[in-house]
Order: sequence, then C-alpha cells, then structure tokens
Amino acid sequence: MKSVRCSFYIRTMAASGHYHYESVDISSPPGDRKMYTPYPPAVGDLIYLWDTGKREGGTYEVLARQWLHSSYGSTDWPAGEQRPLEGPLLDVVVQPAVGVFRDEAPVSDGEDGSQ
Repeated sequence: MKSVRCSFYIRTMAASGHYHYESVDISSPPGDRKMYTPYPPAVGDLIYLWDTGKREGGTYEVLARQWLHSSYGSTDWPAGEQRPLEGPLLDVVVQPAVGVFRDEAPVSDGEDGSQ
C-alpha cells in the first residue's frame, strides 16, 4: 500500500465571518510540509500536530478532508505504468481542540467512584 501524502491546514475564524487556513509544516527537515502515512486521520479524529518551522504544536480535531488522486499520464502515474508510483494527496482541515477529556467535572470528596 502506498502512503498517503497528508497536508494539514488549521482553520480559524476571520473577522468577516469567513475562515483563514494556515498550513502546518510537519515535515522533518522543514520544507516538504507533508505527513506520509498509510492511515490518514478521519473526520472527527483528534491528532497532535507539531509545526517544525514555528516550533509549536497542539491537539486538533479533523473537520474535513479533500483527496487528490493521480491521473494516468501524470508525474505520479506515468503512461505505461499499471498503477501510480505515489500515493494520493490528502488535504486535511483541522481546528484546535482540547482533547478527549474535555468538559470533565472535578471530583469532590466521596465522589471518586471507589467503594
């Protein structure tokens, strides 16, 4: 199975009610900006991303995905080849997220669940 080439974009609200989409450079060394994986995150998944250029990261929720598959005769699938030489491209839109334990109530004395 060819790896999917994932690019990530952080969505933030703009003043106009529209959105800004900022690319995350997750490659090492910086520059490629992609994550290569046979198991890309699905919509609703939480993922930790680290921007190697900005040297900052956090937990994000996947909002949307957009696939781009190679067309026959392209650089990724040269004419005469039975299948693409590279995996598909996947743009992944994320937004900052707290994590799976969001909205957890504090535990008071005697409420810890022990018997």
